[in-house]
Amino acid sequence: ELIQYAHAIMNTVQESLANVSEELFLFCSGCGKGIETVPRPVTDAEINSFYRQYVAKNIPVKISGCTDDWEALRKWDDEYLRDKIGNSKVTVAITPNGMADAICDGYFTLPHEQTTTFGEFLSELRSPKDERVLYLQKQNDSFNEEFSALLDDIDSDPSWAREVFQMSPDAVNFWMGDKRSISSLHKDPYENVYSVIRGRKRFTLFPPTDRPFIPYRTYPVARYTEHGILQPETTCSPIQWIDLNQRDPLLDASPSCHPLIVDVSRGETLYLPSLWFHHVQQSHGTIAVNHWYDIDYGPSYGLFQVLDVITRDHIEKGGRDNKK
Repeated sequence: ELIQYAHAIMNTVQESLANVSEELFLFCSGCGKGIETVPRPVTDAEINSFYRQYVAKNIPVKISGCTDDWEALRKWDDEYLRDKIGNSKVTVAITPNGMADAICDGYFTLPHEQTTTFGEFLSELRSPKDERVLYLQKQNDSFNEEFSALLDDIDSDPSWAREVFQMSPDAVNFWMGDKRSISSLHKDPYENVYSVIRGRKRFTLFPPTDRPFIPYRTYPVARYTEHGILQPETTCSPIQWIDLNQRDPLLDASPSCHPLIVDVSRGETLYLPSLWFHHVQQSHGTIAVNHWYDIDYGPSYGLFQVLDVITRDHIEKGGRDNKK
């Protein structure tokens, strides 16, 4: 009887959370009609409107025209990049399956990282030596650290974004890789302005208000060796990660979720608000540059954190306790 009573309480809490989640989605995210595309804001009125309509409401949007004046859009073919940075040292993430920072064989798996020249990376990307998957995915300001020779080809501190967020970016990152490289579903504590220079990225998005239906589990950490073998990282603490299909979260996502799929192609920019869950795929050889801006710890952040804590402490923890 106690177990049945506990299950009844859990079901009531889950139903209540589902209702709260839906209400918050409509109130905070309000993008049930899909992803809009708007021109880059230029005037003060457009900047203010963009902030009110998208940033303040935590709504993703595609933006046209952000990279129109970037030389990168016209110059970044293989020949130019090889000539410009072919001898520059870059950090390459290597996996046997394209799944870095994802769950595999019961582990949260980290890639093998190797320093090589960009020219060597480019050659192997075009003519793979074996089945291993290469990806330039180093974060925390990788553009300024490893690709500074290309700074004149982009805008590292776009004036429109500086006006919208009232700050310069915390980091600017460079992304390039194999079509087999997939970023499993995750969220970032940054406002993300993501521009595709060539190729195409597909983002599968879930709003922060879907947190009650996006389960987490705790996993031990392992890292791939140079030869693609998983080696447990005994010095790393276990990591909580999303327990949905790593290659396609739509395969087992709850019907209560509100997924949005958006393709970002050459010359397009996606504003991805902080704390949105996102899964990313790409065409082969896609190059992108993203700017990370510090999160605004305002009312929406507080609501999302409350939802996260309730879900973690009363749904996920309660479910685990009931199984013991």
